[in-house]
Amino acid sequence: MKILSRRRKKWLIAVLALVLFTQLISISGCMQMRTSQKKLYKKFEGKKHQPEFITYEVLNREMHYAEVGNADLPTVLMVHGAPGSLDAFLEYLKDDELLEKARLISVDRPGYGYSSFGKAEPSIERQAAMLKPILDKVYREDQPTILVGHSYGGPLIARMAMDYPDLVDGLVMIAPAIDPDNEKVFWISYPTHWWGLRWMMPKPFRVTNVEKFAHAGELQKMLPLWDSISCPITHLHGDKDWIVPVVNIEFTERVATKAPLKLLRDEEWDHFIVWSQMDTIKALIIEQIDGKFEATK
Repeated sequence: MKILSRRRKKWLIAVLALVLFTQLISISGCMQMRTSQKKLYKKFEGKKHQPEFITYEVLNREMHYAEVGNADLPTVLMVHGAPGSLDAFLEYLKDDELLEKARLISVDRPGYGYSSFGKAEPSIERQAAMLKPILDKVYREDQPTILVGHSYGGPLIARMAMDYPDLVDGLVMIAPAIDPDNEKVFWISYPTHWWGLRWMMPKPFRVTNVEKFAHAGELQKMLPLWDSISCPITHLHGDKDWIVPVVNIEFTERVATKAPLKLLRDEEWDHFIVWSQMDTIKALIIEQIDGKFEATK
């Protein structure tokens, strides 16, 4: 019993130290996981295309996104994971090759960035509804609209294709967390989700925790809807992904029965391929924009 007691004390000390550390960093602004518009504008200095930052209200929330490029071109809407913000796709927004092909949009998901910061929305269906006004605004019958989602952004763009099939022409899912039977909850999420410690955590991590504990149930709700997706799906995943297991790619193959699939798996990729494999992802996005998608399944 003494050993167990000591372990509990060490565990509690470790958690409290972590919370204190993250709180101190949060106070300095380093863990808010968002970049001000002023700083973002500075990152576009000298670029031909400048960002426009747009806010709108939906379901009693204020939503925020960045748009770059020619509105007469196809649209690529990019959705970040958890935690994160629209600047997760900053290098894509600045990319001249992509901007020759498409108008690029990156959104702050509900609770992150400047979209009702700190106010969590655990429902994937409601998050999809909160992004629908963007689809309504940008969709054109003569130009494709491609959705790109990393990690948590993967199931969200899938839900958008399920609920609004007439507004979505293709999906690029990057290490998506979509399989409810393989949804991982890390040990640190449990103590920091407790009300006594929750308030000390930086807002993006609180939002992430709320989403995390609801995620498997939300994915279960999506199970009957996967065969309603008929647009092309590109799914990239790596064997070294310790955050979202690579078996999620097998889940896509199993449930997306009506969609043309391109499944790309690499033994060297980890969860952060959205940044490390940008050239590959760019090529796959352009492939869908140009209508040159070739299914592997």
